[in-house]
Amino acid sequence: MNCMFKILTKIILCCGVVLPSIAFADVNIAVVAPLAGDYENIGKELVSGARIAVNEINHNGGLNGEKVNLVVVDDQCNDSLAISTAQMIAVNSSPKDKMNLVIGPYCQNALKDVSAIYKKAKILQIVPTSISGYELVNKPNSTIALVGNSEQQSLAFFTYYLKTFDLQKMALVYNGANKEIVGVASALQEEFFKAGKMLDFKSYNFTSYDGDYEQLAEDILEDKSKVVLILGNRKEVTKLAKELKSEDEDLAVFVNRYQIEGYYGKKMGKYANGTYFLSLPTLKENTEFTETLVKMRLLGIEPEGLSVYSYSAVKLWADMVEKADSYKFDKLAALAKNVTLDTAWGEETFVNGMPKSPVNYSIYHLNNGEYTQVY
Repeated sequence: MNCMFKILTKIILCCGVVLPSIAFADVNIAVVAPLAGDYENIGKELVSGARIAVNEINHNGGLNGEKVNLVVVDDQCNDSLAISTAQMIAVNSSPKDKMNLVIGPYCQNALKDVSAIYKKAKILQIVPTSISGYELVNKPNSTIALVGNSEQQSLAFFTYYLKTFDLQKMALVYNGANKEIVGVASALQEEFFKAGKMLDFKSYNFTSYDGDYEQLAEDILEDKSKVVLILGNRKEVTKLAKELKSEDEDLAVFVNRYQIEGYYGKKMGKYANGTYFLSLPTLKENTEFTETLVKMRLLGIEPEGLSVYSYSAVKLWADMVEKADSYKFDKLAALAKNVTLDTAWGEETFVNGMPKSPVNYSIYHLNNGEYTQVY
């Protein structure tokens, strides 16, 4: 039994890895995502998109004549597990067993440590979802942020607020113990400050209320707020949203889709109606994505949510390999310093692993069971 099989067997026992039925050979890539628990649906979307891209590459003769093998790793969105998983993937250095690419992780609290491990092991990493500005500060070139930083959602919200709710009081509720959320909250406050609209803006910290959602909702409503953006974990977001909507069904409530995935709708019931969701765009209406969309639909596949982004991560890597005419880490990492690559939504220039034109967040409105993109 070779080293790679021994290591991955350990990951299977502790982390729930799903391995392909083929033996390891040729070129190996891994998707690290949650496959159970709170973020199970998101993990499945990420795996689905990567698998579609790998199958497409292999169907067309492989990449530079090599077959691509996909390994799926469930890190359970656990920081310690994310680090140990990265360490176990990194120790496999033989040409046959080495991972050439890691896509993920989705949960990024340990991203700094994980990225350092992959860089040292000379494994390219592409994060297909937005990354917190806190984590981007010391990001190596070998970690590519496919869509940019999560603070972009603050600009999307503020632009839509000006267009639709200008002059109405707005409440921001955030979890001050989460660095990524604090970054988004700070960016949004800055937008209101620059526009001279701080009189219409008030922020509330979940941690200041110690779980008293009734009091928090009462304070927000007493301040005559008509628009509320709630950023936090799925339970606190949902409990507060339900408390608010039960008192004022006309209140415009905004939430981040990825923070409440698979939970909000079940717990909110009828009060979910009218909610606005901040999300990366589905791209189905993007003309640059049309060709990819047609390909997927011919295969009987309808891209869902983040599957578009993990699909694009694999295709991005394939484009890098073809441009460098090599799988070697050093050449690909050097290329990522300044390169224009094909994504599922058109060409994008990356500088030091960051897109020059980040993907803008979209806003979707739930009305009578139908989701409509409003921004």
